[in-house]
Amino acid sequence: MTYQPKTDLRVPFLVLAAEASKTAHPPVLREDTEATVPVNDEQRHARGFLFVLEGIDGAGKTAAAQLLEKELRARGLDVVRLREPTSESKWGKEIRDRSVKGELDPEEELNLFMRDRRWHVTNKILPYLREGKIVLLDRYFFASGAYQTTSTGIHWSEILRRNREEIHAPEPDIVFLLDVPVEVGLSRLGGRSGDVNLQFEKRGRLEKVRQAYLEMAEHDSANFVVIDARASLQEVVTQILDAILELVNRHRSARKAVD
Repeated sequence: MTYQPKTDLRVPFLVLAAEASKTAHPPVLREDTEATVPVNDEQRHARGFLFVLEGIDGAGKTAAAQLLEKELRARGLDVVRLREPTSESKWGKEIRDRSVKGELDPEEELNLFMRDRRWHVTNKILPYLREGKIVLLDRYFFASGAYQTTSTGIHWSEILRRNREEIHAPEPDIVFLLDVPVEVGLSRLGGRSGDVNLQFEKRGRLEKVRQAYLEMAEHDSANFVVIDARASLQEVVTQILDAILELVNRHRSARKAVD
């Protein structure tokens, strides 16, 4: 079952106003990228689209993102799939290496995610959007709001504000929240190969994370679509794909009319 987003998907996004970058490829990646230049709404999206998949561990985000990428490419769309934390920046690598053992203290956890995301926005997300690509993002700053609020005690709205104002993280066109009860997520994780992540995959923490996500979907300004991810993977992907194609095709038609 799909719930209607708070905002109307027919509201036009500011994707027409800026010229796409002439750069054919993203810039050379910099490990030390810390500073970001504030960007306005026109610069954020240029001519691309940003779609985010969120949800607790075991909700099926990664599997859905992989299948979505395949479906969009089959339709001739220029799509790139990214994930957070990254595996390229030194901060993302540290999160991945140490969280498995539950080694990160709350402040360190939040700081590492913020620094990794700053790198990600500068080196990957914005360059791809300026090239006009469809960016599929497996977790974004909403995940920090949901997960780090449970460890730091900082309200999720403050964490989101910091990402928007300090990092200037571009706003997604749609945030798809794949919602499942914690017991469903944990049962799926139990059938997965690999080690349990002692930092994040705990029942008590995931209950609070799910509640934070649902509060965001109701109260945050982002364009959330909540999907009952207890359905089959194909059903979930079909719902997301329909929403993406509807938005992309509408904006393409609008661009042609302007041109």
